[in-house]
Amino acid sequence: MDHRTRPADLASEFVALNEYLGDGSDGADALERLVKLAVASVPGCEWAGITAWPVQRNPRSLAATDRVAMTVDELQYALGDGPCLVAAKEDEPVRIPDLSSDERWPGFGRLTVQRTPVRSILSFHLGDAPERTALNLYGGSPHAFEGESVAAGALFAAHARVLLMHAGHADQAAHLKEALASNRRIGMAIGILMNVHKVDEDEAFALLRATSQNLNLKLRTVADDVARTGTLPRSSQP
Repeated sequence: MDHRTRPADLASEFVALNEYLGDGSDGADALERLVKLAVASVPGCEWAGITAWPVQRNPRSLAATDRVAMTVDELQYALGDGPCLVAAKEDEPVRIPDLSSDERWPGFGRLTVQRTPVRSILSFHLGDAPERTALNLYGGSPHAFEGESVAAGALFAAHARVLLMHAGHADQAAHLKEALASNRRIGMAIGILMNVHKVDEDEAFALLRATSQNLNLKLRTVADDVARTGTLPRSSQP
């Protein structure tokens, strides 16, 4: 018997993932948890991944359960076509019941059968902004995704779509928070240098930047050192 996460439990799992993101946790880590949850939730699914395809750029995988899922994703990227790329472009599920007999992507099917244990695929469109995305579910036997599996996959994809949006917002907020903190540290360092070297703001920033370049260190790293010690690193002091 295939023991899978029940719909009520699935909803609770996604609530927990959203709360995890709300606590400021890494969006990439949440997506890794998401694809593992797909395997636990969708009957027939043994591997899973998420494809992102920015307009006028190459597709990439945001998350994958393991090397098997990553290999199938990367085969499609290399060939420039396949079920996950079609699902990313179009708001319709794409299903391959049997890779060995599918006529839509014969080259992809042949390579996938040769290089991986994947034999069936079910992909769902997740969103278009800021980039096209798809959830890719992979099964190890032909016809792994039939009636119940397709319905469970659609339900999972609906939850995943919301989480993916949340993850994007969470990452943006994290980057903004980091940038603001970095700017505050740099501002503090400039103030210290102005006081120590009796220079104006532009001159203090020039000292900070010159130190960064001379020592091949990030500006915020030098700023942290100035804030901690009250002066520039000895090797770069004027």
